[in-house]
Amino acid sequence: MAILSINNLTFRYKNKFVFDNFNLEVERGSWVTIAGPNGAGKTTLVKILAGLEKSYADITIFNKPLNKKNMYDIRREIGFVFDNPDNFFACETVEDELAFSLENLGVFPNTIKKKIKDVAKILKLDDLLKENPCDLSGGEKQKVALATALMLEPRILVLDEALLMIDVKERDEILKTLKEYNKQKRVTILSFTHNLEEAIYSDRLIILNKGVITIDGAFPEVFSEERVMRKIGLEVPFAIELSEKLKVYNIIDHMELDLERLVSLIWK
Repeated sequence: MAILSINNLTFRYKNKFVFDNFNLEVERGSWVTIAGPNGAGKTTLVKILAGLEKSYADITIFNKPLNKKNMYDIRREIGFVFDNPDNFFACETVEDELAFSLENLGVFPNTIKKKIKDVAKILKLDDLLKENPCDLSGGEKQKVALATALMLEPRILVLDEALLMIDVKERDEILKTLKEYNKQKRVTILSFTHNLEEAIYSDRLIILNKGVITIDGAFPEVFSEERVMRKIGLEVPFAIELSEKLKVYNIIDHMELDLERLVSLIWK
């Protein structure tokens, strides 16, 4: 069942089409990554879903038309995490930032405290709760922004280059955590990125270029089209590239997405 449906999306920017009759359906509980180079239309699509840009389209979320009447109810159940969290911080400490949205909704203080403790533990923010979010590093700020979204327990989590400034090792840990979150709570994740390594835990990978879906399929299948991805300027992850070469020489018999597992297979 589709939790989000976009039909015939048309959007222009300065007399230039960004989207022209664009269509997309996202199933409930799935993790869909939309990847593409700069100018592909990723951020524009996020802004349209957030109601920050108007468009001519039939967009349905939670079986409700995305319009002015339903916008508030829909936004309450979607967590948006943007690439630059500085624009959204409103409080003087990380702890207050996490509590802010729930306080506005009238949630009991004890419930808020427990949620802060749980989310801080998941994202390893315990030592930062008393810090001013504006004084943190870029990666720490993005973790706080993600934590703020998770505090609301959204039905859909939208990530717009939301892990860009987090170092590789910690980013992978966060992706694994989000995958567990996705499975256990059936939270739909819609991730927009130019970094294909962030798509490793996706159920579905969509390659977007100039407002058009170029490739759409299960994660391993999409990478069989690596030439297409290179042509539009996307960098194929090293593990995928190496897997393909090793398959040619019959060293392995399948595509391996995880570099550590790939090394283990080679040394067997």
